[in-house]
Amino acid sequence: MSSRDRLKIAFFITGKKVLASKINVFLLSGFVILLGYIWQRDSFSLSFKSFLYFFPYLFLFLSQDMVKDEVDSGSLENVLFLDGNFRGYLLAKSLFLALVALSCSSAIFMVFAVFGLIAKQFLAVYFLQFLAGIVAGIYYLSLGGLLSFSLRGGSNVLIVILGQVFLFIGLLLSAKQKSGFLDALDGASFPDLSSRLKFLVLAVIFPQVVVAKRFIIYGLGIALLGLFLLILERARIRDLELERK
Repeated sequence: MSSRDRLKIAFFITGKKVLASKINVFLLSGFVILLGYIWQRDSFSLSFKSFLYFFPYLFLFLSQDMVKDEVDSGSLENVLFLDGNFRGYLLAKSLFLALVALSCSSAIFMVFAVFGLIAKQFLAVYFLQFLAGIVAGIYYLSLGGLLSFSLRGGSNVLIVILGQVFLFIGLLLSAKQKSGFLDALDGASFPDLSSRLKFLVLAVIFPQVVVAKRFIIYGLGIALLGLFLLILERARIRDLELERK
């Protein structure tokens, strides 16, 4: 079987699983409905900003069953994946999921862009913010993929969400203690090592921070980190061995 045929098979299998997952369909349709509701009840601007900050989660949620679920289910022992072809399938699966999330996000973005251009409410910086959101999404997909080597059933997604909840609580406590970090965050200025380290933790746990206009430049750092995680994920897939039962 040629590599092109294997890629087509991998895309077909992954596509079937994505469409068969009710949670994926529910999340995407719910997201679109929520954006429409915000647009109708409030404004185009608020709906678009909500889209920019939340669409990277589409990448995260698609990573919920990337590796361990496949291994534990025994599906990788299929004759289609003989001679280590299961590794190629897992590599192609990661690529396909990224393309699915990117396609859905781009389609929604185009709706906002077309309306914004017609209504003269679309700014050039919005495109840069969208690109920053894609960077955050790829980071999420890479992080979720790495976590999926040990976690299954959406636990990898839950870990990331819980980390963000604790981060939010930490920011609230920081505001009460008047540590100055929130002021530095608001002004996009980090004069000391402590504030820089805190911002680094913030960006690693909540990468959508780079969608904000004043933090777009930091998207380069998230892109490099996401690339490192992606390389690490691919290395682990290439070293992956199935347990013989």
